[in-house]
Amino acid sequence: MSRTLREIYEYDLIEDDGLDYTVDEWFNTIMEKTKDQLSLADVSRMLRQRICSRIAMKRAIEMLSDDPFVGEMFEGQLMFNLYKGKEKYLRLFYPQMSNVLEKAGTMAKCHHFDSEDGKREYISIISKFAQKIKEETA
Repeated sequence: MSRTLREIYEYDLIEDDGLDYTVDEWFNTIMEKTKDQLSLADVSRMLRQRICSRIAMKRAIEMLSDDPFVGEMFEGQLMFNLYKGKEKYLRLFYPQMSNVLEKAGTMAKCHHFDSEDGKREYISIISKFAQKIKEETA
C-alpha cells in the first residue's frame, strides 16, 4: 500500500486558524495524497513552490514519459518546471531524464505546437536540460 506524502515526510498538517489561506489548504490536501494520486496541477505547483521536490520530480518524470508536452497552463510547462526544480534533487533523476529528453526531442520535430515561439522555447528548454545533464555527468 502506498503511503501519503504526510507519512513519507512525517509532516504535520497546517492547522486551521480561521483565516482563509489557499496555500495552506492545498498543502494539507497534497499531504493526504499518495504519489500516484498527485495531479498535474499538484506536481506543477510542488515544483514551483519547491515542496516535496523528490516526489514531485519522480511523478513529473512519469507524466513526461507518457506525454513530454504536458502542461497545466501551456504546452511543455511541466518540462520547464522540472528544469527549474531544486538541482540537488534533480541530479538524482538525470538517468531517467535523459530518456525522457531524447523522446521529447524526437517527438518535438513532428509535434504541432500552438505557435512557433512555443516550439522554439520548448526545444530550447529540452536542449538546455540535456546540456545540463551532460555537463553534470561528464
